[in-house]
Amino acid sequence: MEFLAGPWNKDLASFLQFWLTVILSLQMQFSPGASCPEECRCDKLFVYCNERSLTSVPLGIQEGYKVLYLHNNQINSAGFPVELHNLASVETVYLYGNQLDEFPVNLPKNTRVLHLQENNIQTISRAALAQLTQLEELHLDDNSISTVGVEEGAFREAVSLKLLFLTKNHLSSVPIGLPEDLKELRLDENRIAIIAEEAFQNVTRLQRLLLDGNLLTDEGIAPGTFQDLANLRELALARNSLTFPPPLLPSQSLVKLSLQENQIDQIPVAAFAGLNRLEKLDISSNQLQTLTQGVFDGLSSLRHLIVRNNPWRCDCAVKWVVVWLKSLPPSINARGFVCLSPDKVRGMAIRELTLDIIECPVDTDQPSWPTLRLYTPSPTHHHPCHHHDLHHHIHPRLLTTTSLTLIHPPGLLLLYEDPPDLNVVNSTNIEVS
Repeated sequence: MEFLAGPWNKDLASFLQFWLTVILSLQMQFSPGASCPEECRCDKLFVYCNERSLTSVPLGIQEGYKVLYLHNNQINSAGFPVELHNLASVETVYLYGNQLDEFPVNLPKNTRVLHLQENNIQTISRAALAQLTQLEELHLDDNSISTVGVEEGAFREAVSLKLLFLTKNHLSSVPIGLPEDLKELRLDENRIAIIAEEAFQNVTRLQRLLLDGNLLTDEGIAPGTFQDLANLRELALARNSLTFPPPLLPSQSLVKLSLQENQIDQIPVAAFAGLNRLEKLDISSNQLQTLTQGVFDGLSSLRHLIVRNNPWRCDCAVKWVVVWLKSLPPSINARGFVCLSPDKVRGMAIRELTLDIIECPVDTDQPSWPTLRLYTPSPTHHHPCHHHDLHHHIHPRLLTTTSLTLIHPPGLLLLYEDPPDLNVVNSTNIEVS
């Protein structure tokens, strides 16, 4: 037995040594931890080269890593070696807080998420984005990008792009040539004064559009600009200079509409007609003194209505609002209906107003307060015209006094009789006149 054990032990040792060498060799070749640039720190799938005063991307990053941290350095636009583009495994790159003045080239070819915010990027070329066919999420916030600095159609070259963030730049208009698969576009805090009619053509998958804090006026938004955005769920137009809501809003899917902090002084009665999926509407901090009767009648899914910080005038015209507020179910949260004038009701909640407080002209032919009643009309009481057809031919400001039929959601509605001539018919045959 001892005679046989010697050679067997020797062969086993040689066998183990051979395979150990092979395994170590393979590990050196394919393991990311074995090929970390000396300027950086590497850990499993991550390369940490951030906050090291680098002026260029370090050489020697090998395959296997997924995330590359290069933020808060001094990397300039010339600091991207050609070999970096061939790095196939990297999918996320952090480059915010550097010294880039143009969109960089030679980024890893399979990059999906790219953070370039807080640089000084001024120009974006089609060639640079054409290298990034897998890019899905692009952060360009806090740069110096102007409309003339973006080559027309540049963003369309990023054929997979779904999220594009351009907050806090110097854009004066919406870039032309957006990618077709785009789902979210943030253009807030720019200098956009004009939205061309073709700005959102072919971007039919867009779900979220933020245009807060720009220089938009009523004339600056082309008619029908948002009409064909059939999947748009959120439209934010706060902190602009609008005097009424844009006409022809997308009715198919809009869930949230933000119009606060504009100069809106009137809302056409058909402004929100057809928005039967809208759940949140914010018209706070505008110049509204009164509302046209029936303006909210088409909002069958409304859950949150914010109207605070408007100079509400609580005279006879507010009677219908009082009744409407009292008719709302608990599921609807309407906030901010507080009187500013006349002086005797300043600071009072409109919902709590009573007949003896509201000043109305004496008219013996009309009841002094809305009368609640149920009515079961015959089919002839329904009118064939529909409110959404009026948008195409009537200027929004002329719609504030238009008589028309609006369709309500099913359910009991508190009804009232009042001088305005708006007739509302809902699916339970309860009429408001």
